[in-house]
Amino acid sequence: MNLTLRDAIMCLSGSEYAGPEADQNISAVCTDSRAVAPGDLFFCLKGERHDAHSFAVQVGEAGAAAIVASRPLEGVSCQVILVGDTEKALGRLARFWRDRFAQTGGKVVAVTGTAGKTTLKELLAQTLGSVLSVAKNHKNFNNQVGLPLSILAASGQEDVWVMEAGISQPHDMAELGAIIAPDLAVVLNIGPAHLQGLGDLGGVAKAKASLLAHLAPGGQGLCCMDYPQLWNEATALVPGVHGFSAVDGFAKYYARFEEPLPGGRGLFEIIVDGQAFWAELPACGAHFAENAAAVAGACHLLGLSPDQLVAGLAASTLPDQRFCCLDTGAWRVVDDTYNANPLSMRRSIEAARLLAGEGALVLVLGDMKELGQGAEQAHRELGEVVLAANPAAVYFQGEFAAAVAQGAPGVAVIPVAEPAQALAQVAALGLAEGGVILVKGSRSCRMEAYAKALCEGLATTGGRA
Repeated sequence: MNLTLRDAIMCLSGSEYAGPEADQNISAVCTDSRAVAPGDLFFCLKGERHDAHSFAVQVGEAGAAAIVASRPLEGVSCQVILVGDTEKALGRLARFWRDRFAQTGGKVVAVTGTAGKTTLKELLAQTLGSVLSVAKNHKNFNNQVGLPLSILAASGQEDVWVMEAGISQPHDMAELGAIIAPDLAVVLNIGPAHLQGLGDLGGVAKAKASLLAHLAPGGQGLCCMDYPQLWNEATALVPGVHGFSAVDGFAKYYARFEEPLPGGRGLFEIIVDGQAFWAELPACGAHFAENAAAVAGACHLLGLSPDQLVAGLAASTLPDQRFCCLDTGAWRVVDDTYNANPLSMRRSIEAARLLAGEGALVLVLGDMKELGQGAEQAHRELGEVVLAANPAAVYFQGEFAAAVAQGAPGVAVIPVAEPAQALAQVAALGLAEGGVILVKGSRSCRMEAYAKALCEGLATTGGRA
């Protein structure tokens, strides 16, 4: 970021500031009082448990250039910028910086979707980054605080920003879209997630597609054609939206999974505007074809050649806890623990079954959260997916183990309460030849602890009790 204190005050308060430090460059934007460094612009955000206004004095003493607050502050040794809502002010400053980036010719890509949007963001940023200078969200900083902080962390010297927008309520996309105003908006997919806020699949489609309503002048949309509700919403908003598909081989941008490769990687066929070629991705399974097609479409629209696309994809890596394959002893542990919803659960289980081949597949799963009144039914349907995968064993943490078992008659769905239990159960299977273990559940289940315990324990025991 390259903004002065004068810029920030003009943006946030509309006032011209001519103090002695007016042309001081802001070092960074910060919302954590423990991390403030000299020259930072600090925003006093108010959460459910903490109000950063309470730490304003300490922030000033740490050398902040200014503090953005929603009420007067006493005893503060630096400039205070008063605003009505500090979170909205953070978004306004991010939009200000985004618009200045556009003046230099920089392009902004926004991605959203129900399942795999962080993976898409990472693959796209890495592929573009093999040719261009790219900034992206840190991890999944994709909400009304994380997205502005990611934008404001960009230097402005980049060619492209790739930013992820995550939503759980109907109003979220309007707020995020107004901040990011993308030159290219990519909508990956929809599925039954965050239904407590978005209602039903139709509500999800409407909310995700609404990113297209916030395109910058001359901006383009890219949307998956494989979800009728989503595609209908997208074409209603932007009739000229570009489509990609993992189903329709006649789509302008198309990809399909061909075969697994060593190390959990996969070979995919990609078609871009009638030109077909092979690409290797750091992922295995048919559901990653959706990501491949989306990356191909976005890269093509941003000017990359097929050769550059193939080379960039081959060099890319998956983010942590997103179908990461870890070999330990005779077992391959698939850590897909970042989050879970019905769409991502089904896809991960199907991909893990493919990865296991004729070998043993063990599922270590946790609850899928935020499904509202449909949670029981969603977990029964998860049981049907489990049944179809023919697993050697299923271990489940959470309140919906019985519902999963109802959907998987004949499959023993064994409840577990801690990682050590799952490790002991796997070791007791006595499968010296090993196999594949998929670990997945919603964020609050902390299933990464299970993946860690399995990797460490199986490396020691070799998979034997």
